[in-house]
Amino acid sequence: MDPTTLSDLCEIDGVFDINLISRFRYILHIHCGELYLSIMWNGAFQKGGPANTLPPLSWATRLKIAQGTARGLMHIHECSPRKYAHGNIKSSKILLDDDLQPYISGFGLSRLVSGASKSTNAAFKKQNSTQVIVSPKYSASSSVVYMMAPEARVSVSKFTQKSDVYSFGIVLLEILTARLPDGGPDNEGKCLESLVRKVFRDERPLSEIIDPALLLEVHAKTQVIAMFHIALNCTELDPEVRPRMRMISESLERIKSQ
Repeated sequence: MDPTTLSDLCEIDGVFDINLISRFRYILHIHCGELYLSIMWNGAFQKGGPANTLPPLSWATRLKIAQGTARGLMHIHECSPRKYAHGNIKSSKILLDDDLQPYISGFGLSRLVSGASKSTNAAFKKQNSTQVIVSPKYSASSSVVYMMAPEARVSVSKFTQKSDVYSFGIVLLEILTARLPDGGPDNEGKCLESLVRKVFRDERPLSEIIDPALLLEVHAKTQVIAMFHIALNCTELDPEVRPRMRMISESLERIKSQ
């Protein structure tokens, strides 16, 4: 292991409270166009759709998860002058306790992997120096790619705080639409970010993309739209245009008062 990587991990261990996975009860899960909290037993995610899930989430719960996740990611970004990045933000990395308080898992693993495989990354970068082409299929692998910022798809060494911001924006879109991030049939052949951006650009009804479970919560319409705008800011193509996590967290906190 690279001595710098070891030093970084020691510093991480000193900053974060490392908890046993068995502490957590739920994980975000999209199934058949609905967003659920799937139950974890003995630290393992039980697959199988709604049989192992709670009812679809209310708007208040979704907002709480988004705000808590933003605060956690902001802490990762600001806890050290080294400017840490998580490198693998996605909905399955957000674990929730009995009070539905979110915790970000997997931090440090991407740094460890990158430190141990620089030669592999260099080879990947050489082979993919221009573009990564992903077949728009409804599959787990393509979903993972579409969680990544465009610059990170080109080179796996491009994980930065701004690529974390992009991935967090995709998580927000998942929370709002209950759709997977890839270009599956439910997304009109487009990746989720492109679909949402097109709906806003064409001024089409929000009901075309929002999770149907949220349509009943008419009182939350202004807050839902505000979160959509935050998500679109996070997923800007140019990394320099994307806001920092502190600004994102503050914007999400303000939604409560709207």
